[in-house]
Amino acid sequence: MSDDLSGFQTILCGLTPLGLEAAAHSPISYALGAAEHDIGALLVAQTVAPALAGAIRALVAERMAGLRDIAARLATVEDLGLRLIGERDSEQMIARFLESATRIMKADHLAVCLLDAKSHQTCHLSAHGFDPEILAPHANTRERLPGSLLNAANAVLMHSLDATGIKGLPDKHPPAGTFLGLPVLEHNRLHGWLYFTRAPLAAPFDSEDERFAATLAAQLAVAYENLTLYQSVQRHAAQLQLEAAARQQSDLALRESEQRLRLAARIFESTQESIMMTDANADIIAVNAAFELSTGYTEQEVKGRNPRLLMSGRHDSAFYRAIWSALQNHGQWRGEIWNKRKNGEIYPVRIAIDTVRGDDGQISAYVSVSSDVSALKEAHHQVDFLSNHNPLTLLPNRAVLIERLRTSIAAARDGERQIALLLFNLDRLQRINDSLGHETGDSMLREVARRAGVLAGPHDVLAHLGGDEFVLLLTQCLDSDDIVEHAGALIEAVARPFDVGGHDLIVTTSVGISIYPRDGANPSELLKAADVALSHMKDTGRNGFRFFKGEMNAQALRWMSLETHLRRAIERGELSLNYQPQVSMADGKICSMEALLRWRSPELGQVAPNDFIALAEDTGMILPIGNWVIRQACIQNKAWQDAGLTRLRVAVNVSAHQFMVGTVPQVVREALSESGLEARYLEVELTESVMMHDTEATAAQLTELTEMGVSISLDDFGTGYSSLGYLSRFMLDKLKIDQTFVRNITTEPRSAAIAQATIALAHGLSLVVIAEGVETEGQLAFLKAIGCDEVQGYLFSRPVPADEMGRLMSGATPLLRLPAA
Repeated sequence: MSDDLSGFQTILCGLTPLGLEAAAHSPISYALGAAEHDIGALLVAQTVAPALAGAIRALVAERMAGLRDIAARLATVEDLGLRLIGERDSEQMIARFLESATRIMKADHLAVCLLDAKSHQTCHLSAHGFDPEILAPHANTRERLPGSLLNAANAVLMHSLDATGIKGLPDKHPPAGTFLGLPVLEHNRLHGWLYFTRAPLAAPFDSEDERFAATLAAQLAVAYENLTLYQSVQRHAAQLQLEAAARQQSDLALRESEQRLRLAARIFESTQESIMMTDANADIIAVNAAFELSTGYTEQEVKGRNPRLLMSGRHDSAFYRAIWSALQNHGQWRGEIWNKRKNGEIYPVRIAIDTVRGDDGQISAYVSVSSDVSALKEAHHQVDFLSNHNPLTLLPNRAVLIERLRTSIAAARDGERQIALLLFNLDRLQRINDSLGHETGDSMLREVARRAGVLAGPHDVLAHLGGDEFVLLLTQCLDSDDIVEHAGALIEAVARPFDVGGHDLIVTTSVGISIYPRDGANPSELLKAADVALSHMKDTGRNGFRFFKGEMNAQALRWMSLETHLRRAIERGELSLNYQPQVSMADGKICSMEALLRWRSPELGQVAPNDFIALAEDTGMILPIGNWVIRQACIQNKAWQDAGLTRLRVAVNVSAHQFMVGTVPQVVREALSESGLEARYLEVELTESVMMHDTEATAAQLTELTEMGVSISLDDFGTGYSSLGYLSRFMLDKLKIDQTFVRNITTEPRSAAIAQATIALAHGLSLVVIAEGVETEGQLAFLKAIGCDEVQGYLFSRPVPADEMGRLMSGATPLLRLPAA
């Protein structure tokens, strides 16, 4: 059985969200040897003996405590992000960040430097655990720490192996045994730096800490960017208030004494507001410097001309008539107007026009005070835009999609056209992020947005929900063929090579499709249906599309329920081990056994290994389960030996995920030490998929196991990504012929030829050969004729509990009668 698992590398990396995005996958197979066509993963578990219950519970508690610690850190990071975004005071924001980030990173000291957006000089310098002033001389100096972090493209991680600490930090800095620093960036915009340290001889920062630190730096960058934008808006508002006060002072100055007039003249020249004065005929008689700067006209160019030279053409004659009517009847007009500069640029201004009357009550002049509000409007527009669009691709976000989807559903209720929601993301984008950096991944996402946007019609909506997840909403579909055509075009467009940073890259996409009204009556139901369809597409093979079907949702709900029960099963001790004897062809006696994992749930009954082992791998529970299986098999085998039974080797299946973590030798060593079992009585079974990940790391672990004295067997040979190179490169003792060949060995010449060739090849490499799934006398006779060393299958015994296996081991009678030679 080969399963293409998704999302698991993210869980292996410490349950971190970075990543927003897809994990690396490889086919994984386990020989189950249980029943019918069950050839899935063979992992082992056994009800813990009462005497060892406390130890097992402690181990489980320790594992769960680690998971709870990571979950708690993630929750704190999420809560901090929400709180930072809401802060409007920079000092409070930094203080909150220092307090929370120090706790999240378990750091002794933390320092943060933020730069002014315009001058790029140090704007904020704060620290936790020491005086930040010792950093001031080098905060913005890029030749040494900490200012050199401004030049860093990625995190800077340093460790010291002795008590003297890391060199290069400023004088009087508290000693640091481990240092983790990185720049504070927001879309390649540098905002400053931050770093964490721990005391000498403390636990060093690891890759998990790097991901948390990167998340914290990103949160701080976004919060600081938002705060800067908010403060800009506030400054504009404050400036407008000040300028309004200046206008009021100008109005008063025109009506006051000569001293007031002199004051008004000073205001006239120094204010940032554009001031224009006209005579009673509305011909310009004076303007100030701010007017010249704003409009591009000098005073000499506009003197004697009518203010209509500033008309933008955006207002009709009725608009201007209303202004003149207000001046004549009320003596003033306030409002916004579009003017035109000398260079032809049209810009918005907020303007106040007042009528000046003489002692006789007749109009003697008009005075206008105006301010350019284009920057303020742009700031408001940017805030509004970012609240409704993804900042990376500038596509509408989830909120806009939901609103457009509601509108489209309302319009489609009385029509004949369908609405289709195509939810898609990139397959294995995380590999590109890991190898080429997130900048390359971001460039690819922008290009995907561009290509998908070309396919969207004038009435369609393309939205970016976050990460690598996009939605193409088709609102004018004639039939299913039309939807299929769009999905195919989308997949083809994404699959075209990308030229990103000099790299010629090819990625694929998976698409989940839901249709209104068949799959849902509202946006939430349609999104859920498309998401379920997308998950099924990824489970069955990427680079394609899948329509939602009702049974998909039922299956998703079943897997959710199964996951909940499996987590409880580990805590309750519902898992157990069965054992299936392996028989020698030389004398017909049991020569070894294989341990097989079983689960009986009080609520679900007996759950097939084919179901729950795949789920355990997908959720990460395979690690604690697999480790427990190794320990329990060793303990049980040692118990049989202590009872005086024949000393036999027990074979334990080890998941590819356990090898990827790299702790298999350590787990085996601890299990042997705890149980007292000699290493030669333990056999580790692995599948070819184990060797497909990191061959160097796998080879190193297998070598370490061999040096301990543990046997290594290769399961399911010939059913996966077979390579003869594996047989020569890796330390192996035994080769298993898969039951798919054994089942047809007497009826299909091809299966017989493969089995015979496998045995000849294995014997040439001095490997023992065992055939599994032997169920008939004819199969047994054929295997003996071609030189098979050992056999296993229902012909001799089904997998049985430990006590029954003990009775089989105590019997002197061979399990099989060998065919005559």
